[in-house]
Amino acid sequence: MSFVEVQQVSYRKGGKEIFKNLNFNLEKGRIIALLGENGSGKTTIMRLLSGLALNWKGKITVDNAELSYKTKNQVAFLVDLKDFSKEFTVKQVLDFYRRFYADYSEKRAQDLIVFMELDVNAKLKTLSKGQQEKVALVATLACKAAIYLLDEPLSGIDLLTREKIIQSLLRWFEEDSLLLITTHQMAEIENIVDEVMILKDQEIVLHQSIEKLREERGLGLESLYREVLG
Repeated sequence: MSFVEVQQVSYRKGGKEIFKNLNFNLEKGRIIALLGENGSGKTTIMRLLSGLALNWKGKITVDNAELSYKTKNQVAFLVDLKDFSKEFTVKQVLDFYRRFYADYSEKRAQDLIVFMELDVNAKLKTLSKGQQEKVALVATLACKAAIYLLDEPLSGIDLLTREKIIQSLLRWFEEDSLLLITTHQMAEIENIVDEVMILKDQEIVLHQSIEKLREERGLGLESLYREVLG
């Protein structure tokens, strides 16, 4: 069996059908780009894998175990700082995750803070969009999880900050985990991802290794995206 298996999953939200028959498998040791148009269901897939989406039908397994509160402990979902008071400091945000997640690594967090050049005493309200994304990523990567889910970590931030975030993914990604990332900044992640999944019309219409795509079709992520969705 694959490390993550999604079989015949259907899901509705607010009376709208998001997925009717969703199927895909994911393996450890891979950085995977999940691409698709806005509103196609990329974030919903991440919510399904993290256990946050409710009332879906079908089967989802993680490491041979059906999705439950137990499998949630293996998943680190990119945090949304909007859930915290703007008066919170960076340290208070990280302290929350340290108390909440048993697999939180203080040393890993400190190393990430230094790498990201963050002031732990700064309040969230004083941080730029890029700095906030750095804090969110520190809180996520500080957890030693089997699955990392990063939903648009590069959105709306400057080039240098995007480069710093990409460097952190390469530096702290471990071979016994898997990382699923959504982004529209395809050119910037092309050299770090191992596989690409493209979501269209409620289905994964393509799931292939980047190396195979280059060898057999001579396509990069952006060209592939245009070909499949254009």
